Amino acid sequence: MDYYEKGEERFGFISSRLYSFGSSRSLQKFYYFIAKDIEKEKPKRILDIGAGPGDLAMQFNKIKTAKVCCIDPSISMQRMAKNKFARNKIKNIEYKLGSSRYIPFKEKFDLITTTISFHHWEEKESSMRYILKKLSKNGKFIIYEFCYDRLSGIQKIAMGKHSLSIKQAKKYGFEGYKKEIRIINKIIKVSFTKES
Repeated sequence: MDYYEKGEERFGFISSRLYSFGSSRSLQKFYYFIAKDIEKEKPKRILDIGAGPGDLAMQFNKIKTAKVCCIDPSISMQRMAKNKFARNKIKNIEYKLGSSRYIPFKEKFDLITTTISFHHWEEKESSMRYILKKLSKNGKFIIYEFCYDRLSGIQKIAMGKHSLSIKQAKKYGFEGYKKEIRIINKIIKVSFTKES
């Protein structure tokens, strides 16, 4: 099964390794910050969409109260993550192939997140509607991206397509869900909380 939508950036054997090499060195502080931010929510079940090589999942695994599940459309990313988990003797992270349009878990989650992945999604709004249905009562869906409005001119040239603007974030809204937008340094956090 192909988990990518036409037009989405694909990560194969080489590109996955290049991404992993860069992210494991440049994004560790970012992942640490996100894990601490998520920990405040006291989640019991976390789903990480677009989990890539598993670095953020390993940070989530330190949240002792939470069961961590991951999905990614790339089998190369999944293999790297599973190897990384094995090297670190981590056995309780469940990682499956999937996407923002296909979540292969029957259970619902009290927290679903995606980090530096949302900009890759071809069908953002329909994916978000699908994801929101996978939340448990009072569950929360959180998007973390680089904030386009906070990037420098050079960063906008280099990373502009890999970011989310405040204007773009404002256009998404769903009945029955409370939306909150926060800017933290160069990160935009968009959360949707299921209302009772």
